[in-house]
Amino acid sequence: MDLIEVNNVFVAVFEKKILDGLLGVLDTQRTKFWGTGGTVDYVKAKGFNAQSVIRGFDYGGRVKSLDRANFVRILADRKNAEHTAHLKSEGLEPIDLVVVDLYAPDPSIFPESMDIGGQSLIRSAIKNFNSVALAFDEESIEKLILELNKNALMTSLAFRRQQAKAAAKFIAGRTKLEAEMFEKVSG
Repeated sequence: MDLIEVNNVFVAVFEKKILDGLLGVLDTQRTKFWGTGGTVDYVKAKGFNAQSVIRGFDYGGRVKSLDRANFVRILADRKNAEHTAHLKSEGLEPIDLVVVDLYAPDPSIFPESMDIGGQSLIRSAIKNFNSVALAFDEESIEKLILELNKNALMTSLAFRRQQAKAAAKFIAGRTKLEAEMFEKVSG
C-alpha cells in the first residue's frame, strides 16, 4: 500500500492560516474533514465538508480531540482485515491524513497549557505511518503540498515515513521543553 489517496483528514491547528495552501490543493467535493471547533469553522468557511469531533463537555478544552473514535480511525491498520471490518461495522472511514499544529505551552500557566490531544494525534499518526500521512507544522505542511501535487492528491509510503520521522523528533523536542518547564513549576 504505497500510495494512499487523501479523502479523510483530521485537522486541529492553532494557527488556522497555515492551512490555506493545503486547502488550495485539496478537492472541496471529495475531501472530508474532522477536527476541533475553530479549525472546523475555518475549513467550512473555505467550502469544505467538516465535522466537529467535540462531543459533550470538553472539560474546558482539555478533552477536545481525545475520543476513541478519532484514534480508531487514525490507528486502524488498513492491511488488517479485522481493523477494516471493525471500522465498517462502526460506520467509520479511516483517516488518510492528520494535520496538527500544537499551541505553544504558556509558562505562566504551565502545565495547564500543555497540548495533550494534539500530541496524542501526532503520536498516533507516527505509529501508523504505513496507513496515515502527517503534517505537524508549517514546514511539514509545505512538504505535504508538494507531495500531493506530485502524486495526484496521494501520499507515498516514503513520504509518510519521512514525515513520521520528523514528527517523532518534533515530539521529542516538545517533551524535552515541557520537562524543562515543569522543573520551574511550584506547588
